Amino acid sequence: MNSSTWSFPEELLYDTHYQWIKKAGNKVLFGLTPYGLEITGDVLYLSLPSIGTVVDGGGTCGSLEAGKWVGRVYAPVSGKVTNVNEAVLCSPALISRSPYICWFAEIEISQPEELVDLMSAADLRTWLTKDMKANA
Repeated sequence: MNSSTWSFPEELLYDTHYQWIKKAGNKVLFGLTPYGLEITGDVLYLSLPSIGTVVDGGGTCGSLEAGKWVGRVYAPVSGKVTNVNEAVLCSPALISRSPYICWFAEIEISQPEELVDLMSAADLRTWLTKDMKANA
């Protein structure tokens, strides 16, 4: 298995929690990448913060239960949650079918400098190759 197995759109940013991030003005949407789905399995349950919650970049902002894994969802940036995808909360299986459409939450960015810590698609592929070798 190598990082070229999965599609990582160039217009998105990525973090080390296997999440994609889409910046739109002073807000971001984020969700789980196909590689994240590969290592977690089908998503069975998702818990996210309510609208108005202030989150810290890199901090826990929810939980996810899947076929192979139970763990945390991390906020990719600091800010205030301005929207939550109710469709994926009601039917988490949607994430497995369309990971780049099924975003988790929208965050209004309070610390734009945190965006420089996120990876481009090319950086993600390089990081994933190293991560896969380390975990092989």
